[in-house]
Amino acid sequence: MAERRDGLRSLRRRARPEDEHEPSYPSHWEADIALRDGSAAHLRPILPTDADALQDFHQRQSEHSRYLRFFAAMPKLSRRDLERFTNVDHADRVALVALVGAEIVAVGRYDRTEPHSAEVAFNVSDSRQGTGLASVLLEHLAAAARERGINEFTAEVLPENTKMIKVFTETGFDVTRVLDDGVVMVSFRIDPTVRSLAVMSEREHRAEARAMERLLHPQSVLLIGVSSRADSAGGRFLTALEDSGYGGTVHLIARDVLELRGRRTWARVGDVPGTVDLAVIALRPEACLDAIDECAAIGVRSVLIPTEGFSDSDEGRLLQRELVARARRHGMRLLGPGSLGFLRTGEDAISLSLAPRMPQPGTVALAGQSSALSAMLLAGTDARGIGLHEFVGVGNRADVSLNDTLQHWEDDDQVGVIGLALESMGNPRKFTRIARRLTRSTPLIVLRPPGSESHLPPGHDVRSSTLPRRAMDQVLDSAGVVQATGVDHLLDVVDAIGRQGLPLGRRVGLLSNTAALGASLSGAAGQAGFDVVAENHSVPLSPDPRLIQRAFTTMAALGQVDLVIAGMIDPQTADITEVLRQMSIVARHSEVVLLVCLVTTEDRFAEVQRAVRADLSLPPVHATPYAVVRAGAGMLAAALRPEVDDAEPAQREGIDRAAARELVEALTPSPAASAVDLSTAEITALLAAYGIDQLSSRRITDAEDALAQAAEIGYPVALKSTDPVLRHRADLGGVRLDIPDAVQLRHAVDSMRRDLSYSSAPLEVQAMAPAGVPMVVRSVEDPSLGPVVSLSVAGDATDLLDDIAYAIPPFSESAAARLVDAPATAVKLRGMRGLPPADREALADLVVRIGLLAEDLPEVASLELYPVLVAQDGLTVIGARVRLAPPPNRTDGARRTLSGPPGS
Repeated sequence: MAERRDGLRSLRRRARPEDEHEPSYPSHWEADIALRDGSAAHLRPILPTDADALQDFHQRQSEHSRYLRFFAAMPKLSRRDLERFTNVDHADRVALVALVGAEIVAVGRYDRTEPHSAEVAFNVSDSRQGTGLASVLLEHLAAAARERGINEFTAEVLPENTKMIKVFTETGFDVTRVLDDGVVMVSFRIDPTVRSLAVMSEREHRAEARAMERLLHPQSVLLIGVSSRADSAGGRFLTALEDSGYGGTVHLIARDVLELRGRRTWARVGDVPGTVDLAVIALRPEACLDAIDECAAIGVRSVLIPTEGFSDSDEGRLLQRELVARARRHGMRLLGPGSLGFLRTGEDAISLSLAPRMPQPGTVALAGQSSALSAMLLAGTDARGIGLHEFVGVGNRADVSLNDTLQHWEDDDQVGVIGLALESMGNPRKFTRIARRLTRSTPLIVLRPPGSESHLPPGHDVRSSTLPRRAMDQVLDSAGVVQATGVDHLLDVVDAIGRQGLPLGRRVGLLSNTAALGASLSGAAGQAGFDVVAENHSVPLSPDPRLIQRAFTTMAALGQVDLVIAGMIDPQTADITEVLRQMSIVARHSEVVLLVCLVTTEDRFAEVQRAVRADLSLPPVHATPYAVVRAGAGMLAAALRPEVDDAEPAQREGIDRAAARELVEALTPSPAASAVDLSTAEITALLAAYGIDQLSSRRITDAEDALAQAAEIGYPVALKSTDPVLRHRADLGGVRLDIPDAVQLRHAVDSMRRDLSYSSAPLEVQAMAPAGVPMVVRSVEDPSLGPVVSLSVAGDATDLLDDIAYAIPPFSESAAARLVDAPATAVKLRGMRGLPPADREALADLVVRIGLLAEDLPEVASLELYPVLVAQDGLTVIGARVRLAPPPNRTDGARRTLSGPPGS
């Protein structure tokens, strides 16, 4: 049967023209992938030099696995088979191999059988089955096939090969199965669907969470680089490990002593007995590479590298990339380099970090990037007495990133709130996708230090964004992320939520024992936009603590408030700590969140703070109205996360994706060429494929031509310059509107030619559109964020004031409506000063369509609709510009990959 099928394949015609050049080796298909068991593998196109490794892979397989793949026993691949399997054209015949070390552990391939269809097959090592390799290979093969113009996969599977049938049916694609001549014929379209993307996301989540679980919960630890010196990094990690009460096995590698702190040491990694889950490599950068290989030889699963210095030079950055490549090649995950380590409190406590001491247990999870920022987080945690569950310092985030920590904490029931301090984002689109899902149940507070976009810490190997900082701010807001302005702000919010949870609503009560302090609280609350429903600023300033306790009980117990901010000027005689304790009891029973502003002496404030640090049942205490209101604003923002839209992306009927794809592929320049601007006719065709009509315009050569074109269009008409700078600028003489007849049109052409003699751009005649609010809709393919759509009211003032709203497509109906209303000047769409309201629903529909276009076509480097006149009923797209460029390798596409360097 195998020979018969091979004969049929040889008779199938090639889908591409014979004179088409063979594609070169597609290096952008290479990727590191995470597997279901928490390990990693490297995936790349097959090479002719893989023949021996492929033969070895084939012979390691069981007879049953070989039969399921080839429908015959085939104990050994023939020379002809090896030649055919390893020599492919990367277009009609594609094969991908997954490797751990130098060993092939899986192969996936497709052969084109029709112009837009290919037959696909997989073979996964017996020892690696169940790790998700076949599913990942299918995603990568599908992405490669779509790139080569294929939109359907078929497969022939024996009925008893239930595992492979399950791989196909559980992809999320619409799979058809037919039993024919004792073989299951499988077929399905490989265009990404909402369901297939959801399946991929869930599998990605499980694999990355499992990798973090293995890294953060080691049963055995190997410390490399320990010495008798008290200040050595390895020695400090050993001290932290011992002080945390870690109960697992600890191995030490030291060259200067045979025994250290009562523990035997080993001179070489290869001498270490037993299984090792995690190795801490505290060596100079150059020595870390060999240590990775030595750890792989004894089966180490994960690696932590605290060493700095991988980014001091170009050589250092290359060294860091090689470090990650080696770790992943061996199936390991790496935390660092430059990592401050990690720690966890509670029953399964461990500290492999440079933290000065173990925090008290709690529900807060914290993660930072650079060692400096991570150290500030730990110092602030210690100063506030924050109840910490887990801390992770990812360092240069060369492999394990903050995205991985989020995947891990999403499954941890002991995490009540998450705080992140990040200086760069390797895959912000994936970050926001995870955050949108995570924040449904767990508050996420994020600090992005000012200037972090333009001044990345050394070693942060990421793609730069072309968009302003506020674009990322808006994207994070839409995912339910609460953004902090500094380390203190971040820790104030996570501490408040960690101690008391979230407010149940947005209603705020203000309480104070002096009118002046109450006025300060009211002003700060008003500036923060609080919904203040109750105020009491007349509590007597008395040494009797019962007065303020009664006032708080009266406010909290009526069920009218969700958050109470109490301002107290210390009467100096009362026991403030006891007042706080009694108020916190009332707050818990009343389901009210309490924050306190205490104005007192430095010594008294420090005394209260010591009590708050020691007792997590007490509410946070702040020194100023601004600080306490800022913390309350963060809590309320996290509590209102359910208002973030989680609806499915909107779809539109009548979109001709095939026509748009054909047009774009025909016009996109080669990778070696620069971007190209589309003509008006090409833009009109592209927009029409997505159901967007552009007001027709006709270029003219002279006045007589203008009269002829206007006669066909019908008066009144507009006359415009096609110069990009002038085409929409009536103030610069580039536009003449409402020309009623031929006489005035002739005059307008002559005068415009004269006035714009400095521009050689031709003129065009265009029909007049109904009056409306002028808007601008843009999309850009950002190197970091991928497709981003922006919207603003047209005009120089909007650009100067940066009143532009940004969002990541695709959009749900409600998300598109929110983008329409987001710019401050969009109030003009609602009607004002006697003007009727504009058709915001039509504008939202346009946003959805542009979002779909931007998502579908990464070749569209930039698109601008300007102006879009939004009338009382409908809208008109007056002008458009589209620029095409070679498509980027999106950081969060329809295939799972681990993070990598820019361009990967």
